[in-house]
Amino acid sequence: MQKKYNVYPNLGYWFLLIIPLLFGGFYTSYFSTLFQPKPTIIHIHFILMALWIMMVITQPFLIKFKKLYLHRLVGKCSYVLVPLLLLSTIFIIRYSFYAGIDRVMTGSATSTTPVSYAEAAKISATEGAIGTVYFLWLTIFYALAIINRRPSPVHARYMLAAALTVLGPTVDRIFFIVFHMETFPLGIPIYAGAFSLEVSILGLLLWKDYQHKKPTRTLWTAILIYLAGQTLFFTLKDTASWQQFFILLMKSAP
Repeated sequence: MQKKYNVYPNLGYWFLLIIPLLFGGFYTSYFSTLFQPKPTIIHIHFILMALWIMMVITQPFLIKFKKLYLHRLVGKCSYVLVPLLLLSTIFIIRYSFYAGIDRVMTGSATSTTPVSYAEAAKISATEGAIGTVYFLWLTIFYALAIINRRPSPVHARYMLAAALTVLGPTVDRIFFIVFHMETFPLGIPIYAGAFSLEVSILGLLLWKDYQHKKPTRTLWTAILIYLAGQTLFFTLKDTASWQQFFILLMKSAP
């Protein structure tokens, strides 16, 4: 029988911080223009993401207050919710890709050297790398959580890693839109801030588990997956190979 141990009983309270961060990050681009015309997929994606975040917040509280039946029931609902969320993310990435092409070409229309459609597609493909990375992280961590749903401490840690994927798009938008920052001092990309935050949170929890002599393999795995994705992002996003692959992927997507 697997030894039971503490799986962050106060995690739900920390997850509540996602709500103001989400509101701050998406106020300008979504909430403030909620009743203005938008593609339907944006609203669908937001609703699915909101349900996912509600689930992420609720599940630790159900464990804390020993509502195990409800915890399992909500968990089973994720078998439908998360695939739909991932599917909507694919459509959002595709929408953003073509919107990015239009934005680049419109912006260069008055330039003495207008950008061609092919060049605009390459620029938009580079911008699409970040969404692709978070899509892959959510897919991987959720799959690992479901595969390891019986060892509850392992399941909880992979679900935590999956939940942290919400921070990236949210924190990035806060810096870009709210603070109008394109880079940190010394030219450090804004993306690096959210990347560092995610790994730092996992690192602190890893240290906590280590101090309390708890198994650390799951969090080590999560950190390595995050670091691998970050490394690939920074090394591949500007390459012609990535641009050609992403453009082909977007053309073949539904």
